[in-house]
Amino acid sequence: MCCFYEYEDGNKYRPFVPASHAVRARTRAEEARMPGEKVPEAAWEAFFSPACTAIPWAHFERMFRARQKAVGLLAMQAPARRPVRAAMGFRAVEA
Repeated sequence: MCCFYEYEDGNKYRPFVPASHAVRARTRAEEARMPGEKVPEAAWEAFFSPACTAIPWAHFERMFRARQKAVGLLAMQAPARRPVRAAMGFRAVEA
């Protein structure tokens, strides 16, 4: 969906980060539960890729709503606390 543009700096500071497998799978599952016409496979490829491809507005809205639900559900399933890394420390080493 045109989220990747060839900037002068070669996108050095704006790298494309694809959606995780969990987000993709959950979004497609949420869309499958929605009533109405299903989104074609080509539209899904355009939705989750940096390619500039036209998507019919009705399909885009359907996929966008499904993604909103999927991200919300995945956020609720995430652990309440993030794992804490072990503290970094310095050790005295004799030479």
